[in-house]
Amino acid sequence: MKKGLFITFEGGEACGKSTQVQLFKQFVQTRQDKDNFVFIREPGGTILGEKIRDLVLNFTQDSPTDKAELLLFLASRAQIYTKVIKPALEEGKIVVADRFYDSTVAYQGFARQIMPAEEILALNKMILNSLKPDLTFYLEIKPEIAFKRKGESSLDRMESEPLEFHQKVYEGYRFMAEKEKNRFAVIDATKSIDEIHNQIKQKACALIEKYYKQK
Repeated sequence: MKKGLFITFEGGEACGKSTQVQLFKQFVQTRQDKDNFVFIREPGGTILGEKIRDLVLNFTQDSPTDKAELLLFLASRAQIYTKVIKPALEEGKIVVADRFYDSTVAYQGFARQIMPAEEILALNKMILNSLKPDLTFYLEIKPEIAFKRKGESSLDRMESEPLEFHQKVYEGYRFMAEKEKNRFAVIDATKSIDEIHNQIKQKACALIEKYYKQK
């Protein structure tokens, strides 16, 4: 099925991921092939997905149970895979995702402990027809450092979880980075914004140029 490239950005709360996704998006706008890129976020990226995003992050009247939360994330992923990711890759596009299934392993697997990581991966394999990212940028920072940096800004439902929760998220990402070393680019998120952006740009451009040469 896959003809294009699939790049994902991952990391715990307050790691600077959203900033780096935005910087990379701005960089892409300077490229001649900018129309060949598709940027998405998870959960979200479709009408249904954005509704789910609001439910899992901001809905406080009847917060989802742990299992309901897992299924909502999977539902959003199933929708965006079928409606956006699969068609774009089949057209040879470069899809860039702000979070993907590594987040589910880290948050719902390790932190929530809803089910073992391997079972969560099996569910995702079924939903995604075994699709994996070609390159995953993981912005690594210990949660106690990240939240000191974040300060007292407004927190969503995930960000509001206790430090122990975020330490387990950190463990989950380390598990995935070790398990799938070939696609993970682990980046020290304590470095400056410019240093991180340059690392991401360099690694992404090398992969993209290699992809174009092989087409």
